Amino acid sequence: MPSGTDPAAGGPSGRAGRSRRSFLTLLGLGGVTSLAGCNAPGSVGGTTDGSADAGDGSGLERPQYVEGTATGAQTLNFLSVDDTPSANRVELALDGAYAITPEQEIFPLWADISTDEGRVYTVELRENLEWGAGHGRMTAEDWVYMITEVFQADPNWAGFPNASDWRRGGEPIPVEKTGTRSFEIRLPSVDPAFPLRPIMWGAFCMPKGIIERYRPDEDQEGLQRDEEVQTLAYAGNLGPYRFERWDRESAFVAVRNDDYYLREADDVPEEWRGAPYFDSYSYEVVPEESSRLSALRSGELTAADVPETRVEQLEGLDDVDVRVFPQAYMTSLIYNQRANGSFYEAFREPAVRRALAHAVDKRSIVDDVLRGYATVAHTFQPTFSKWYADDEVTEYGVGDAYSHERARELLASNLGPTPYRYDGDRVVDEAGEQVTLDLIFAQGSQAVETTAQVVAQEYDAIGLDVELSGKQYGTLVEHHLYNSWQGDGEPPWEAGPYNGGPREESVSQEPWDLVLGVTFNTYPRTPSAIRGFTAERGGINFYGYVPETDFASLFETATSTVEEEARRETFAEIFGALSEEQPFNFLNMGVEIVGYDSAVAGPEEVFGYTWDKNTWRLGSS
Repeated sequence: MPSGTDPAAGGPSGRAGRSRRSFLTLLGLGGVTSLAGCNAPGSVGGTTDGSADAGDGSGLERPQYVEGTATGAQTLNFLSVDDTPSANRVELALDGAYAITPEQEIFPLWADISTDEGRVYTVELRENLEWGAGHGRMTAEDWVYMITEVFQADPNWAGFPNASDWRRGGEPIPVEKTGTRSFEIRLPSVDPAFPLRPIMWGAFCMPKGIIERYRPDEDQEGLQRDEEVQTLAYAGNLGPYRFERWDRESAFVAVRNDDYYLREADDVPEEWRGAPYFDSYSYEVVPEESSRLSALRSGELTAADVPETRVEQLEGLDDVDVRVFPQAYMTSLIYNQRANGSFYEAFREPAVRRALAHAVDKRSIVDDVLRGYATVAHTFQPTFSKWYADDEVTEYGVGDAYSHERARELLASNLGPTPYRYDGDRVVDEAGEQVTLDLIFAQGSQAVETTAQVVAQEYDAIGLDVELSGKQYGTLVEHHLYNSWQGDGEPPWEAGPYNGGPREESVSQEPWDLVLGVTFNTYPRTPSAIRGFTAERGGINFYGYVPETDFASLFETATSTVEEEARRETFAEIFGALSEEQPFNFLNMGVEIVGYDSAVAGPEEVFGYTWDKNTWRLGSS
């Protein structure tokens, strides 16, 4: 993800990919794994071969935009996307409902949203929105059908990862068509922050004509294989680019959409009516860090994420501009609490997780590994968020709370309910064998690999062996994050591919103990969006966390409370409890560091910087 750096999901660097999409509410799956580069066709900052025309009557020849990425897309079916690389590809062809500016204002794309009292919201579609593949105009009927028959479907036949967003208290939020291009969303209680939540913000839609082919038989596989879905043929005039080709693990190419709907809009700034300003937008895939940076320096890439350790090599170059962006993605050391981990009984104990948090020096990781391009994290929120509460959050892994001696003491005194114990200075299992933990890290970032090595050394100091295994991001997701029901009969519940049911019998394809390199979105604008991380049935609870705190009630209170100070107090309680329960070890909040061709104009170093990405251009275009 899951990638600007608003609702998205990310990869091994702890930085987000550049997606603002709502379906990335949970994972941040961008970072270096999704933004490495290789030798790319076309020029960066150059022009095309002269055969391309702008399509808007100007006759302007436009350059190509080539972005380096360390991993390919998983799918182009947005209903099952929860990773930034896939989302980035989809959003080239689909704008989504509306954007949010860095000033937290609504910017209508396909639609505008309004309310009188904060409970009933009206969504009004533009009138010039056209589907492709013969599906006609986008209407409110498409949206209501999508929401009720997919987003809110029970069972979740399409595998939509954010189904819980469309429910309140377990019940579907009522949605009603009020006109050809308008529909209402009727919340059970006042929620003034609803437009800022990753629900309608950036939400995609499919034509009713596609969905109703598969809804009667709840045919998820059929929808996944549908050619119109996998080639985005239904996108019509709904995005700045059109799908051209997708070579699964090497390249994704989209070309300028001459029919882009915003060119006819009279309620947007002038620069939007000429967008986009590139003839094509491509993602080129190679995991190797040095290759993408070499391609960036040589002008074969327009943009690529820059690891913290490589910034100095690029600063001062005439042809490369390095920019640093605040972002909302958190890097954590994730514990497997499902039944196929070798240490899961211990990981399920909050006291054990607190003991382990004492063992890892977070400050050293930020200063020495990340070169200061991050801040230490202690709970599920960045310190720059107005909802962060210093006085409620317990800090582990810094100061006196970083201590191998203290970690060993706490671990020894809290392993009692588990099959593990200390034998001398090493932790052993019930057979007296040394405990060895499998730490799986996402390849593509030297910083992630180095962090994994640091964790292994820190754990060794408290008597735990750690075996490191680096994997390509897509493999990591499929083999270790996805899990499915292995028990008899039907699962009592399932929440999508990342949470196939209760942790005893829904497990991943391959066992694991620790995962590093998958980042989580903290949603500093609307932090109640992180509820999916804290619930046993949360859509991305692949780690099998079962909280002791009643987070469901707390989030319900935070969502429905109108008075801001009361909401602040509730969030303080939530973030305090999370810092105590340590569902995973909160390590750091990174930044996104991007190297651009120095001619690129548009990106501003602010949180949420990609909201107007369609208007970016080369200075000469």
